[in-house]
Amino acid sequence: MALCEKYSEIPVIFGHLGGSNWMDVIKFAKGHENVYLDLSAAFASIATKMALVELPERCLYSSDAPYGEPYLYRQLIEFVSPDQTTAKMALGENIEKLLDSLGLVS
Repeated sequence: MALCEKYSEIPVIFGHLGGSNWMDVIKFAKGHENVYLDLSAAFASIATKMALVELPERCLYSSDAPYGEPYLYRQLIEFVSPDQTTAKMALGENIEKLLDSLGLVS
C-alpha cells in the first residue's frame, strides 16, 4: 500500500482481492485511483460483491487457473454484480481501458 501511495501514477493490481485482508484493500482502493482489484480466488463471495459495488470500474476478472476454474469465477461475477453493466466492466472492459491507458492496446 505504501508503494501505491509513493508511486500514485503507476497502476497496481492487488491479487486475490487482498486475500483475508479484502476489506482493508477495498477501503484503501477507494482512496487511491491507481489501485485495481483482481477478483480471482476471492476470500468469500461477499468480498467479490462488495468490490463490484464499491469499485466497479477497477475490478478485474481473473481465474487463478490452473488452480481455479475460469467458468466458476465468471459465473460468480455475473451472479453478484449489481447489474450487467458492472459485470461487463469486470469481465473485460476495465482491463481493456487500463491497458489502453498504458498504450498497450490499439
